[in-house]
Amino acid sequence: MRVPRKVVHIITRLDRGGSARNTMLTVLGLNRAQFDPVVITGSAESCEAQGGRAATEENLRRLEKESIRYHVVPSLVRALHPWQDMIALWRLTQLVRHERPAIVHTHTSKAGVLGRLAARAASVPTVVHTPHGHVFYGHFGRTRSWIFLQIERALARVTDRLIALTEAERQEHLERSVGSPERSAVIPSGIDVERFARAREQRVDPESLGCPSGSIVVGSVGWLTDIKGHRVLVEAAAVVRRECPALHVVIVGSGDRQQALDRQARELGIADAVHLLGHREDVERCLAGFDCFVLPSFNEGMGRSLVEAMTAGLPVIASNVGGIPALIDDGRNGLLVPPGDSEALAEAIGRVIRDAAWARQLGQRAAAGIGSRFGAQAMVQAVEAVYREADGIRT
Repeated sequence: MRVPRKVVHIITRLDRGGSARNTMLTVLGLNRAQFDPVVITGSAESCEAQGGRAATEENLRRLEKESIRYHVVPSLVRALHPWQDMIALWRLTQLVRHERPAIVHTHTSKAGVLGRLAARAASVPTVVHTPHGHVFYGHFGRTRSWIFLQIERALARVTDRLIALTEAERQEHLERSVGSPERSAVIPSGIDVERFARAREQRVDPESLGCPSGSIVVGSVGWLTDIKGHRVLVEAAAVVRRECPALHVVIVGSGDRQQALDRQARELGIADAVHLLGHREDVERCLAGFDCFVLPSFNEGMGRSLVEAMTAGLPVIASNVGGIPALIDDGRNGLLVPPGDSEALAEAIGRVIRDAAWARQLGQRAAAGIGSRFGAQAMVQAVEAVYREADGIRT
């Protein structure tokens, strides 16, 4: 009987963010007869964004329940911190040498840098990296972005497989000489398709989302951080409200931009029309109360919340960045707008509001296009195929 190949997954934060959910679905879904997963993660940071400490502890309990071993490395943090990063690299190298895996699979930028260095220092046979997007633009200034690009170019040479979430993300890496076509794969981030498809079968009253009865609800789901562009949505809402006073904006998610968004709404005179709900476990119920979904990001690997909204059959509007155009055929199953352009976003929202029948068609086409290819099982099977190919495993 073949002994399962040990796979060590390394990720900075195991919270409720898209990359963490992707990693959890992968680890929990792996065929345990063929792969033995181990998780290495940083500890929860002090802020409560993406569920913070509570989310991390919940995910660690899920791993324990499924008898999946894990290690917590407190020095593995998201922010740049040279001294902490050196300690994290030393500890990761120790752990990887102790575990002696056949495969190390790193997730996100920071864990991807330190984890791949540790894997090569420990002479791991196969190294796989999923960036879950990239930091080549939108996150930092020009100099820091350039430095990250050089680091990724160098590390790609010692990475056996790079997994992008969309073909557009893969192309953005290749265009910047990060990786090579033969070592790149595209695997969409999986979701619980049935859970979000059920949102199409129900309708939630606006009052349950804090909006007055009869409101037109434009919603968004995501971490409250600059890169997600929620301030652009608030700016656009102020414009649309001039002609449509019934418009209300609902944003689901936690983060460090909540006070700034509250202040912006007050300054624009629409404080009563912007509702920041914080973290919600019942995202599918929130989607069932939206008339339209908006993802105004400045950079996005795929947009997990966008896929969830499309699965729920909502008309969607999103920025034309990253992997989003791979999901949205502009004008057929959603609308694309330039990132940071509040006027274009306001016009798109107005189109959806003015033509409800056309908006329903957008949502129907969006749901039909998702299908099973974004299911969690399909994602895990594709990841397993990458492992076998990169590691030379015969089934």
